[in-house]
Amino acid sequence: MAELTGGELVARVLKQAGVGHVFTLCGGHILPIYDGCLKEGIGIVDLRHEQAAAHAADAYARLTRNVGVALVTAGPGVTDAVTGVANAYAARSPLLLIGGAAPLGLRGLGALQDMEQVPLLRSITKGAWSVPETRQIPEVLTTAIRVALSGRPGPVFVEIPVDLLLTTLEDRLAPIPSGYLHRAPVPGDVAAIERLAQLLAGAVRPVVMAGSGVYWDDAAAALAAFADASGVPVFMNGAGRGCLPADHPLAFAQARPIALGQADVVLVLGTPLDFRLGYGRPPTFAEDTRVCMVDCDAAELGRNRRLDVGIAGHIGRVLEQLAWALPRGAAARFADWRARLTAAEREARAVLEAQGASADIPISHYRWAAEIARSVTPETIVVGDGGDVIGCAAKMVALHRPGQWLDPGPFGCLGVGPPFAIAAKLLHPDRRVLLVAGDGAFGLNGIDLETAVRFRLPMTCIIGNDGGWGQIRNPQLSFFGEDRAVATSLPTTRYDQMVEALGGPAAYRRTGQVSMAI
Repeated sequence: MAELTGGELVARVLKQAGVGHVFTLCGGHILPIYDGCLKEGIGIVDLRHEQAAAHAADAYARLTRNVGVALVTAGPGVTDAVTGVANAYAARSPLLLIGGAAPLGLRGLGALQDMEQVPLLRSITKGAWSVPETRQIPEVLTTAIRVALSGRPGPVFVEIPVDLLLTTLEDRLAPIPSGYLHRAPVPGDVAAIERLAQLLAGAVRPVVMAGSGVYWDDAAAALAAFADASGVPVFMNGAGRGCLPADHPLAFAQARPIALGQADVVLVLGTPLDFRLGYGRPPTFAEDTRVCMVDCDAAELGRNRRLDVGIAGHIGRVLEQLAWALPRGAAARFADWRARLTAAEREARAVLEAQGASADIPISHYRWAAEIARSVTPETIVVGDGGDVIGCAAKMVALHRPGQWLDPGPFGCLGVGPPFAIAAKLLHPDRRVLLVAGDGAFGLNGIDLETAVRFRLPMTCIIGNDGGWGQIRNPQLSFFGEDRAVATSLPTTRYDQMVEALGGPAAYRRTGQVSMAI
């Protein structure tokens, strides 16, 4: 038997769950957890804002396909982390946020940083709990981890009052559950697989839209095998980008408007029919397109558009089943369609390349992105944080492996860049981490380059310093005119000097009105 504090119990649960690092900003309510982490050999990475801690834990979860953990103090620590949790919720990322809380006996009496935290987090998590007594810490935490990782991944919140973290009890009174995760890949319904195979076999212009679910289900190999067997052109979005290498003959990107607008069958894999896909409706999708969908979460099937076939299951298993169900030689049927899309892809790519080669002054975002793209290898992890500059970079940078590109996801949250890059470098110290940021986005959490310096996490940060919130300013100018364009301009700040002040090496390059801090 051993005597353990509640903080040590928390650390033991995290250690058993395979968590190697936690991300935090200090606060008195969570100090016992720090002590437990030190005893269990869990790395503690302290950032400069709780939002950044949540973002770093989000990236850690994405890159490990396991829970990423953020520890924050009560009250403002929890509220500061809310944006990071909301972003993880939209991105299907299993972030575990552990928040401190006032002592149980002082609840509602006006204790320091006391507030109702669980209701606040409930709408942007898969579950939110408050631990009622120390011996229940392992059970509540493992329940939260199971919920975060089961089915469609997502964030969870656990609140633990500080007096419970300080309480000591015998370990036998608070056993840590094991075998609480059951994530066997679930195959698709056989009859639905047959219907989908028949639709694809009878199609003339089929398209696959592969999204983040392909990444979360670790189905990149199954996607490649299905593409080879079926001959169906594949487009990718979200974390699905890179699941089929950019140089694969069936990987397309720039011809997506034509493909979706003319396809007679669209197979959507693990991505919602949200704004990125025009909600699955015309004009993005043709009116008579047969839309089919595979997702681990049955609740996504049929949202925003009627489906011809909806399959709830593990995307990798479903693709394997589907490849077997297709008639042999099906790929030959789509040769003309592939040729049309290949021509459209080349034409669109030629336009991009011309923009990327432009010698205009000031240089365009595409020229800036093209220069960056030349330095990206298959081993580089690229983090995108911003608006226009990241939209251009995403079109220019070729990806060759899953998890190579990290961006906020569909929530459109700025400020993820430095914390995402910190998590990526912690997990992959031998790979180059490249952070590409707009000057506006960099301002949110740019101070955490000091964190990277402090923890000796070398990375390259390139700032597109165009002096404004371009994605908002440009439509503002169009709608309201120059004399009414307010709150969207920024000074051309020397961010390289800021980085030098934080202890990192930096350089400054300027061409016209676009500069880089590296």
